[in-house]
Amino acid sequence: MDNAKKEGEFKSTKTVLEQIGLQSDEVNTYFKMTGRGPVVVGEMALLTGVAEERAVQIAKNLLEKGLIREIPGKTPHYMALPPYAALLSQLSRFKEVVKDIQKAAPRTFGGQFLSVDSGATELQLLEDYIGFIREMKTNVPAQIKNQFERFEAELAQIKKISKVKSFINSLRENAPEEISKEFTKMQSQLENIKAEISKAFEKQFRIGALKTFAEKIVARIVSKEFQAMSNYFQTRFVQTTRETLDQVIGQLGGITDTAGEIGSGLDTAFETIDSGLRLALDDLEVRIRGVHKEIKATIDELRSLFTQEIYEKLQKEVLFNIINQLDMSEATMREFWERSKKASLLTFKDVWFIRSAEGMMAQINDAISRVKMRLYIVAPKLEHVDVVALSKVRRHVNIRISTNFDEKNLTDRTKIEEIKKYPNMQLRYFTRQDLWAINKDFEEIVLCVVSGMSRGTMEIAGMGSVLEEHIKLFAGVLEEVWIASRKI
Repeated sequence: MDNAKKEGEFKSTKTVLEQIGLQSDEVNTYFKMTGRGPVVVGEMALLTGVAEERAVQIAKNLLEKGLIREIPGKTPHYMALPPYAALLSQLSRFKEVVKDIQKAAPRTFGGQFLSVDSGATELQLLEDYIGFIREMKTNVPAQIKNQFERFEAELAQIKKISKVKSFINSLRENAPEEISKEFTKMQSQLENIKAEISKAFEKQFRIGALKTFAEKIVARIVSKEFQAMSNYFQTRFVQTTRETLDQVIGQLGGITDTAGEIGSGLDTAFETIDSGLRLALDDLEVRIRGVHKEIKATIDELRSLFTQEIYEKLQKEVLFNIINQLDMSEATMREFWERSKKASLLTFKDVWFIRSAEGMMAQINDAISRVKMRLYIVAPKLEHVDVVALSKVRRHVNIRISTNFDEKNLTDRTKIEEIKKYPNMQLRYFTRQDLWAINKDFEEIVLCVVSGMSRGTMEIAGMGSVLEEHIKLFAGVLEEVWIASRKI
């Protein structure tokens, strides 16, 4: 989980380092070297778990990228530098982005203003709308007038009701006279009836008195009933007919009067509607023209404001200042980078220092690869001795080992048996676990103090030297360790 957390924390740095051309194992090696001080190629290989040949190539690439510097010495040492190369690459990229913005801004803004202008051309729609309103001022009144003319035509049909009124009025005046004529005719017929009845009575009744009596009765009855019927008809029918016709004439008179009033008011109404509509459309046209002018003026003002104040200010004050600051930062960082690559406060030609277990293991492997006659190794535990590497040493080389081990431990016992197979190797038991050292051919000595073994955390601090004075001083100490070690 801790490794995952660390990888998450350095994800951005890893990305930046990969952008300058580093591979994953090279980035990992650089991270491992950071804060460790000088390391050798063998230590780099152990730290990152790669072959020593690959570690050599990684060191070369990191050196070319300016992420580490080489410390001169008998064995080359390398020290990690701050990631100036990656930071300079970022600054350079950012500066190029700003320059691209500076170059592209005029084209971009120009394109945007073209878009604004194309949008402004859409204001032509307002002009088209104004034309439409003008057409309405001409066409709508004409259409309304046509409707009014059709209405007047229909109204003229209503006015024909006055002819019906005249006919009914004539009917009212003439109907009683016609009815009276018919009653006169009927009366004449009744007189004929009376005469016929009289003749019939004369034939039937020969007595004159009876004849006269019968004629009187018939005349009285017929005349009386006819007169009553005539009076009743004159009273009920003629009068009722006359009243009904009077009502019809009154209704028709109201309709024709109303139609006349409507007809006389149509002209006034049309003039009122026409004038009101023209006024409303004129006002709408004026308002639309005002909006059109305001929008266009606003767009022109915006273009002027953006071009003169915003864009020029952005170019002169913002972008130029950013580029100047980036140039200054880049120049300053490059100076520090060059100084850090050239400055060499340490030279490891004769003396060098070891600060980690991997560094010491790398020293041992390096000594094994270069030993000529004699090699003495003092290690805290047998597990820190690489028997496979020692087995590859030429048989004439005398190898001595002093270390702590447990013969009951299967792993240690297996290693002991393996060492016994080689006649040029000698192994002794050394109780103390606070010393880690090498003596190669009495020409090179590495001596480290080890602490924290009881707590399970190994801490190392030591030095290596090829100086004769140091070899004389430390060789005697190591020989005392050999003497103090127990044979097995």
